[in-house]
Amino acid sequence: MSSDIVISVQNVGKCYQIYDHPRDRLRQFIMPRLQKAVGKKPRRYFREFWALQNVSFDVRKGETIGIIGRNGSGKSTLLQMICGTTTPTSGQAKANGRIAALLELGAGFNPEFTGRENVYMNAAILGLSREETDARLDAILAFADIGDFVDQPVKVYSSGMYVRLAFSVAVNVDPQILIVDEALSVGDLAFQNKCILKIRELRAKGTTLLFVAHDLSIVQTMCDRVAWLQNGQMVMIGDAIPVCQEYYASMTGTPPVEKPAESTSIIPQKDTGLAKFIEIVHEGKYDPTPTYSVGDTISIGFALQAHKDIGRSVFTISIFRADGDWSIGQTSQEAGVYWNACKAGDILRGKVVLTPNCLAPGDYTIAIGANSEDLTVFYALSDLSRKFSVRWNFPTWGRFIHPCQWLPDDQSSRPA
Repeated sequence: MSSDIVISVQNVGKCYQIYDHPRDRLRQFIMPRLQKAVGKKPRRYFREFWALQNVSFDVRKGETIGIIGRNGSGKSTLLQMICGTTTPTSGQAKANGRIAALLELGAGFNPEFTGRENVYMNAAILGLSREETDARLDAILAFADIGDFVDQPVKVYSSGMYVRLAFSVAVNVDPQILIVDEALSVGDLAFQNKCILKIRELRAKGTTLLFVAHDLSIVQTMCDRVAWLQNGQMVMIGDAIPVCQEYYASMTGTPPVEKPAESTSIIPQKDTGLAKFIEIVHEGKYDPTPTYSVGDTISIGFALQAHKDIGRSVFTISIFRADGDWSIGQTSQEAGVYWNACKAGDILRGKVVLTPNCLAPGDYTIAIGANSEDLTVFYALSDLSRKFSVRWNFPTWGRFIHPCQWLPDDQSSRPA
């Protein structure tokens, strides 16, 4: 392992044996030995479940790495193997330095011991002498701020008190590597702020941080890199903001599927018998699934061919996020814009321009419609078939990035 690499995970996999019935566990313990003794091929009485497969990455000294993914994706299993509390089935996970870890709630605490006794026990496990713990005790108790409960058995603690004390021990024993599994999600906002400020202090001292979180706002603002796990495999690892945005897009639906270029000429739509769309395109874009940034101009061109004589037309646009959220539904009527009546065979052309684009990062689909002037008759309506994506280079949360003006007064304004 290189001197500046403090955590090395190479082709790590973890397999568990899943038994359909309790008796199968006993059969697995006995029967294969008997079958082998009589010359038969040993039978397995379990199913394999791979919690992790072929996961590899290195963490350099002083880096902050976030681990994200849905529940059951293997995040906690990965942290346990790095800490050494779980052995990999394949590959290897190595860490170089004193590790302070907050894994599942209450891990490392004896419920019958008092909080104070657990502080000394955990500090000893991390390699501190009694004298070194004595010197840090006041700082640990002040940070935990659980009052007289420190001398009560931890089995009477709330989940918030558990985390306060465990986190306080972990950050006050001068760890070279701090590993946190969802601890920041427990406790009130004031304690979360205290934890984040302490983490910043440790980062400034060169502590390496590896943590699991579902709060993407914290991950985007605190992490140098982020690893995204899905079904036990590494999907992406890289800069925090783009990885979090790709993960968020995957959480809100199915990512857009690339189609051959020729498919863009086919417009799935309802058969009204009155008119049909012969063109719906992203103007200036040649990718069938273009990617825009927040603030870009999105221009959708369309052409409608009448099958019968139709009156004045109002065009509509609907934009859905990939999870089915109806993000935009607007008509040209709101802008006072109409297309003239036309004869059968005539073609009406136009475009709808979104500027600036205010949609938050995600994956989207578009439907375009044409209605009568009073919106009661559908002349034509496309299916949700034209796709596009939005990405940005800033941390984001919410559904829209609305144009804002931030106007500090003269006294508050300071140069960056």
